[in-house]
Amino acid sequence: MRKLNFKNNPDIIDEITDRLSEDADLKPFFIDNDIDTATIEAALSDLMVYKKEIGYCAPCKGLHQCKQDTLGMQPVLRYKRQRIILEYAPCPFLVARDKKQAHKKRINALYMPKMIFEARLSDFHMNTDVRKRIYQKIIGITNQYAKGERIKGLYLHGRYQIGKTYTLAAIANRFSELGYKVIIAYYPDLVRELKSAIKTGNLEERINELKTVDALCLDDIGGEAFSAWVRDEILGPILQYRLLDDKPTFFSSNVPIDELAKYFIDNNQQQEMIKGYRIIERIKELSEPINMK
Repeated sequence: MRKLNFKNNPDIIDEITDRLSEDADLKPFFIDNDIDTATIEAALSDLMVYKKEIGYCAPCKGLHQCKQDTLGMQPVLRYKRQRIILEYAPCPFLVARDKKQAHKKRINALYMPKMIFEARLSDFHMNTDVRKRIYQKIIGITNQYAKGERIKGLYLHGRYQIGKTYTLAAIANRFSELGYKVIIAYYPDLVRELKSAIKTGNLEERINELKTVDALCLDDIGGEAFSAWVRDEILGPILQYRLLDDKPTFFSSNVPIDELAKYFIDNNQQQEMIKGYRIIERIKELSEPINMK
């Protein structure tokens, strides 16, 4: 901000003071704070700068059009200790941008399309009773969790291309908007990454993230190639931790929960079947199944 100097122009001080006193934009500020002419005169420089810079903001349509010296910072007048003070505050466009960036930082999207950041409950197509029920469930779940209440997630199942991934994304964004950290992952690719993490030495770190994140959304569980190691050493401990710590967990799959068991069983030996059904029981305890017909 460049200060204006009136010392060498004493003849115009009264004229400018009178003009600013009657200015339609400034007059309400003067009246609300019971500001006299002498105070206005003492702040002519700041008031003139304010008038100029606030004029940039009026027609502005976004940060791409910002003409301020500091992007997104708009002038604001304050009245403190009998003085008019010119300050700067983030404009609505900057606030919205920062809020969106913070929102994205709270969501860790692994192997998911970019559209997941745009999925919103407000855009959720409630054209069936099932979708209306899902919408009400999501609102209820997130509100209860925000109050510190224990909740169950959802297990969304049904055929291809009926909106399961979009629904998980809307859930993830809803939690993020409430200030929670979320991981949403395409499960088959997540499994491949975790296998590779053994070589890089960060497997335990990745598993711990999945265990402790506020909300976890696993898309297309059951779509991965079978691995007893992933079942027993990765998925099982993650689900067990989240179950004991009351961490909301959400799933999507092409098959109902009971049919999912066959994807976690390699053969018909009793021990193998026990391990497979143990995973299913944890999923059932963590989530409520809904068939997205």
